[in-house]
Amino acid sequence: MKDARIDRRLFLRGIGGVTAGVAAATALSACGTGTSRSGAGSGGKGGKTVVVRDSGGSYGAALQKAIYTPFTQETGISVKVLNLDDAPLLAQIKQGRPQCDLINNSMMSHTKYVAQDALEALDRDRIKSLESAKIPDNQITDHAIGSSFYGACMAYRTDAFGGKKPESWADFWDTRAFQGERSMCNPDGDLPELEFALLADGVPMDKLYPLDVDRAFKVLTRLRSDIKKFW
Repeated sequence: MKDARIDRRLFLRGIGGVTAGVAAATALSACGTGTSRSGAGSGGKGGKTVVVRDSGGSYGAALQKAIYTPFTQETGISVKVLNLDDAPLLAQIKQGRPQCDLINNSMMSHTKYVAQDALEALDRDRIKSLESAKIPDNQITDHAIGSSFYGACMAYRTDAFGGKKPESWADFWDTRAFQGERSMCNPDGDLPELEFALLADGVPMDKLYPLDVDRAFKVLTRLRSDIKKFW
């Protein structure tokens, strides 16, 4: 059967309305040489399917409920989810045989794909809900659109510090006053927490940017032996 290519931008239009009002940490990108699939038994109208890479888990379940299922109901096109790490997916793209049409990943991962010319350029004129969704311009790149936002916060055990409460990132770094093991985000999972390090080192909030990256990593190094797990 001749491949019935569907418009990937149609799928991007389907996600536009749910991206407004949040701060981007993940991006939705189109694979460089992927094609949409067609065939009997794929479950969509006319047998069309779009394959999306996401990280699965509870986040993937939320995407299914909020985006994939409504998209299928509106268009009749099935959404198949692929859980695959960056390295094998990039290898597939380089070999001209990607298994997915769209990639949902972090902005850190996104830069790897762009650097290796692994993504198609977006045609903004064909993403009709882009303006109405009011996505900030700095969350729209040549190859991806910011689709999810999250914030990081400090959590601690209330029974760990004799009634004292860490109230700043300087407190998080103060392992004498607040003894105990720490956990921080693994840079492979997302951007390293450079802002937290600089705030802990006394940089005022309104003076963070542009980030002093070298200083931030030096501050992170001071805490390294106290970090039990990079989550």
